[in-house]
Amino acid sequence: MQRQMLRKDTHMRKILSLLCVFALVLSLAACAGGGESENTEPSDEVKGVYDAYTPYDETVTLTTGTTVLGVGGLPSGDDYENNVFTRYLQKTQNVKMKVSWSVDNNTYASKVALCIAGKDLPDVLVVNRSTFKQMAENDLLADLSEVYDDCISDFLRAQIESYGSGLMDEVTVDGKLLGIPSPALNNCQNVLWIRSDWLEKAGLEAPKTLEDVEKTARKFIDMKLGGDNTIGLTTTSKLYEGYNSSWGLDSVFSVFGAYPGSWLEIDGKASYGSVQPEMKEALETLRKWYAEGILDKEFAVRDEASRQSLIGSGRCGMYFGVWWPSNGVADIVELDNSADWIAVAAPLDSNGKLKYAAQDPIQKIAVVSKKCAHPEAVIKALNAGYDVLRCNTEYGNPYVAQTEEAYKYFFETSPQGWGVMPVPIEINWADCVGRIAKEMQEAVEKEDPSVLSITGFESSYDYILYNSKHPKENRVYYHEYLARVVGASAATGASAEAVPTCFYGTTKTMSTLWSSLEKLESEIMLKIVMGEEPVSSFDDFISKWYSAGGEQITKEVEEARNG
Repeated sequence: MQRQMLRKDTHMRKILSLLCVFALVLSLAACAGGGESENTEPSDEVKGVYDAYTPYDETVTLTTGTTVLGVGGLPSGDDYENNVFTRYLQKTQNVKMKVSWSVDNNTYASKVALCIAGKDLPDVLVVNRSTFKQMAENDLLADLSEVYDDCISDFLRAQIESYGSGLMDEVTVDGKLLGIPSPALNNCQNVLWIRSDWLEKAGLEAPKTLEDVEKTARKFIDMKLGGDNTIGLTTTSKLYEGYNSSWGLDSVFSVFGAYPGSWLEIDGKASYGSVQPEMKEALETLRKWYAEGILDKEFAVRDEASRQSLIGSGRCGMYFGVWWPSNGVADIVELDNSADWIAVAAPLDSNGKLKYAAQDPIQKIAVVSKKCAHPEAVIKALNAGYDVLRCNTEYGNPYVAQTEEAYKYFFETSPQGWGVMPVPIEINWADCVGRIAKEMQEAVEKEDPSVLSITGFESSYDYILYNSKHPKENRVYYHEYLARVVGASAATGASAEAVPTCFYGTTKTMSTLWSSLEKLESEIMLKIVMGEEPVSSFDDFISKWYSAGGEQITKEVEEARNG
């Protein structure tokens, strides 16, 4: 509703502006006494700028800040400023991207903080929710209300609107649209990846309940299906990772009604999930699994490469992860072509639901500096990126030939992701994961890619079709099949049920104390699971957490939620 009112206000402002201009022209004409008028043609700077696809007469340069990551694998000579996206943007819109600074991914937040302190932002940046709030409070951001309505392509507008009006409300402050959000996909809980060939050898069905998961892991170990040192389940030292976690045991916690790391509304008030009594029962189960060898004895010291090695080498045949599998899943077929994987929604609770804490509806936010001379160019650059990435040949794009040329080049020479786009944020249809999974299966069965209702997945279709005829012959193609069909189908099934959460941002006290509180939480959870502390010590942790800043943070979260 707010967004609709904003759009109406925007159009009203335009009408009033035009009336003012018209009145000024009449006034000037009267003052001239009816003499010969000067040239009143629109200037070249303004003409043909405020729409989705009309190019500038002269080159407009947009500055940005980036990380040095995300450009590996590009063709020789290509970089952030010069790649298939930026060349398409300059060719069709006469907009050029320029990198003001590039830093390591670990120092990006610090660099942005310095920009905020110095009130000196590049034209466009991609930031998280808390940084967006800082920028808004310091009045550093351009109001994009008008340029969004004027310049966003119909293609992107339709995708953004698929999430409902509440999405844009998240980035609207005092009636001003201050950013373009990268929305989180709907209904994509983590799944259980499991070796189907191991299930067959063990004579087991795919697990559904928590007891099934434990039974399956124990059988895999007892039968030494991964060798003498078979691993049942591995995870991270944090134990949970939230939405899009590659190894977290979030699904195990949820069976007990525990949602660590999330803010929940309990009895009408904001409450931190990690300090709720339901956590104790979950930790007690994990403690039992660790003692009995079901949970990886070395999980606390493993890094990402080590965990992937367990999967890729065939030592571990089951883990919790996102709907797109880690590389180790597909790697195993190069060692053992008989290996095969499935993804299942498990463990289900007593009501047959796989519950998960609702994620932040926004992953990242693209913002434009208030000092940017051409904020409308940022919207046009955003359009151009998606023209290429999603091969947008619909919704009135006049550059179809260039789009298809760029798309072919990009995916044939450098199948990069989002990192080198002019405005690197992810925007998809809200239901795209489940829709593509369903349509891809039908398209492959019929060998007809026209079945796909979302453009930009032609390469995926080619890969999956090839894999259907030559199973696991190509690791990359097999991986695409596992992600787009197997994992996506499991993640978007009817069993998914989001548990509402009530806060996603950062409070004042969080900015100084949250890291120490997280450390306190992680240490006690590890000690309990690994048998170094009794389960009862969790009660002492709760008291320490509140006294060490948790009480004040909870108060601030409640205040922010209500105001």
